[in-house]
Amino acid sequence: MKKTIYIILTLIVLFPLTAQGQNTKAAPSAESGTEQNNDTDKCGAIAEGGPTIEKLSRLEGAMSVRNLEFKYFDKFLFNLTDQDFSELKALKPNCDGSSEEIAVMIFDKLKQKISEAKETRDNTIKWMEKTKKELKSLSVSPTAVKKIHNTWKEMESRSQEMLDGDLKYFAKFLNQIRRRIYEESAKQPSDLIKPFYPIKNLND
Repeated sequence: MKKTIYIILTLIVLFPLTAQGQNTKAAPSAESGTEQNNDTDKCGAIAEGGPTIEKLSRLEGAMSVRNLEFKYFDKFLFNLTDQDFSELKALKPNCDGSSEEIAVMIFDKLKQKISEAKETRDNTIKWMEKTKKELKSLSVSPTAVKKIHNTWKEMESRSQEMLDGDLKYFAKFLNQIRRRIYEESAKQPSDLIKPFYPIKNLND
C-alpha cells in the first residue's frame, strides 16, 4: 500500500515538470514558424520586380534617373541602403536557388547604377538652382524671352536626368518667370509701328 502511494506521489510531482518541459520545447517551434513567414514575405518582395531589377543591372550605359522611383523590396531604389543590398545578396540564393555569385553580381551592379543616377540628379539640381538665379535677374527684353525658351528646351532634353517631381517643379518655375516677363512687357510703351499691309488695288 505504501509503495502504491509513493508511486502516485512521484507521478504527481513529475507530471507538471514534464508538461513544463514540453511547453518549453514548443516555444522555439513557434518562433521558427514566424521566421519562416518573414523569409517567405521577403522572398516574395525579391521576386516581385525581379526581372526589371536584373535588366537594370545589365544596362550597358547609365540608368535613367526616373528609375530611382521604381519600387523594389518595399522601397524606392532611391532609398535602398547598404544594409538592404547585403540582405538582398544573402536572400536571393535561398529564395530562387540562384548562385551566390550571380546575386552578388546583380546587386553590386544595381548599387553602382543607383549611385550614378543619384549623382546625375544632383548635378541636374545644381543646374536648376544656377539657372533659377540667372532667370530671376532677367529684365524685360527679347533676350529674356529667348533665354526662357532655350532653358525650357534644355529642361526637356534633360528630363531623364531628373525625377518627375523635379521636372514639374522646374516647369512651374519657368512658367512663372515667362508670365512675369510677358506681363511687364505689356505694360511698357511700344516703339514699334503697326505692320504695313499693301492695298489690293492701288487705284482704290
